[in-house]
Amino acid sequence: MRTKGAASPHSRRTYYQTLKTKKMAKTTRTKRQTGRKGNKKAKQRHLSIDLTPQEVDTILSERGIRFIDPLSDFGFKRLLGTERNKDITIHLLNSLVGEDVGVISDITFISSEHVGFLPGRHKVRLDIHCLTQDKDHVIIEMQREAQQHFIRRLRVYNSHATASSVSRSDREYKTAPRIFSLCFMEKDMPEFKGRERYFWKVYLKDDDNEIFSKENIWYFVEFSKFAAQFETLDLTDPKDLWLHMLTHVAEVEEETVATMEPVFQSFYEECRISNLNEMEKKEYVTSVLEYDDVKESLQCERAEGHAEGFAEGIEQGIAEGIEQGIEQGRDGERRQLARNMLAEGIAPALVAKITGLTEDEMVELGQ
Repeated sequence: MRTKGAASPHSRRTYYQTLKTKKMAKTTRTKRQTGRKGNKKAKQRHLSIDLTPQEVDTILSERGIRFIDPLSDFGFKRLLGTERNKDITIHLLNSLVGEDVGVISDITFISSEHVGFLPGRHKVRLDIHCLTQDKDHVIIEMQREAQQHFIRRLRVYNSHATASSVSRSDREYKTAPRIFSLCFMEKDMPEFKGRERYFWKVYLKDDDNEIFSKENIWYFVEFSKFAAQFETLDLTDPKDLWLHMLTHVAEVEEETVATMEPVFQSFYEECRISNLNEMEKKEYVTSVLEYDDVKESLQCERAEGHAEGFAEGIEQGIAEGIEQGIEQGRDGERRQLARNMLAEGIAPALVAKITGLTEDEMVELGQ
């Protein structure tokens, strides 16, 4: 007999079987078989399963989830993109970008969705978009997977934020705002490959490497490099402490949190799963499962791509080997023919002309 409210073994088994079946069914085709259509479907492998409260609690319990992952889509926007946590966001921004932006005392969250520049163009959706008390725009992005044209996307984001802010009557563009983009990256940036620093500022500079303008600044945080240097960091620096809390909040001891500034204590409490209502728990668990599914799909695609590339490499190597072997065989036949002709007393110059052997090759034959 099971207690009231507990998820039945049958319901859990059915849910996980459904999940497994969906994943298996969507990873059976290779890139060759699917082509563009298959690649498009691969990007849409999000699960859409209606979980019961019991199933949600079971998943949280089985995975030992006690804290929201701040880097998840749900956690990132809830913890840093809502009015209730505005003070937390302000403190984080002052710690990471305040040196260039200036002291931020207040922010207003504005719509993160912008219409296209031209009719029919797709909309632009930002993770978090806010306005400071000085009317500066701050765009905060969380990028968990590598994206080929991420820098171009940031340029589009900045363009939308600028164009939407300039007054129609402003012919001198005096109302054009400053735009600051803070980007948290779980994967390393190809542009910073081979360099150990984990926090980057990108300015507009001139030929003498002098800062030309601070109207638009991009900030990049590479969490993988931060993790690699964690043992050598001094967490009295608010910037580093914020990065640590964003990546390891679930591992921080409550005794340690009690010694931190009140804003970090508030952040810690906001991350507790126990603070979520039933609908929020369901939304969070669903987002976690969807991300796991997408991540596994991407890994499968990469594995398939590597396997396909390996197979193509073998095929190409075999083909080149055969061609090289044939050429070597032909070369051997020419050399043997030349030897026979020379043995018959035919002039070396004529032998070289008939067989196509070079002067050096004739020398190798003793002529």
